[in-house]
Amino acid sequence: MVKKSIEISCPGGLEPRPIAELVQVASKYESKVYLETETKRVNAKSIMGMMSMNIANGDLLVVSAEGCDEEGAMDEILGFLKQKLGVPV
Repeated sequence: MVKKSIEISCPGGLEPRPIAELVQVASKYESKVYLETETKRVNAKSIMGMMSMNIANGDLLVVSAEGCDEEGAMDEILGFLKQKLGVPV
């Protein structure tokens, strides 16, 4: 299992379009991928779960991946967050 903590640094937080794109990225991998905040942990492949997180600017987000392609999943998800949202990783 690999884990990485990041702080969301986009004024509007995670909006529906980037969330949907993130779900697509996570869904490409066989590994289990989760995102969690202090109060909630959801499957990153679930659009409904991801939308329910209400991730806001300044939130600490933990990304975890476990499985045969966990490193690739983690790299691509962190790359997505950095490229699309300007989140420092």
